[in-house]
Amino acid sequence: MVKGKDYGEFSCISKSGKPKSRWDTDTEAIENAKYINTKYPSEDTKLVVYKCTHCYHYHLTTQKINKRKFY
Repeated sequence: MVKGKDYGEFSCISKSGKPKSRWDTDTEAIENAKYINTKYPSEDTKLVVYKCTHCYHYHLTTQKINKRKFY
């Protein structure tokens, strides 16, 4: 969701009303996602990178982890 301008550029806003973190390249975003996933591990979710269609920067979003049980 895009609201207003941040330093002369449009900024994407999360549902909670805070500006989303953004990166110019996918490698920077992937490195940050890996760091956060290892620093704050979660059993059900992980952070993944996506390219925003509004600002054309990369953001992070949560994705559920599918745990399949094989019997």
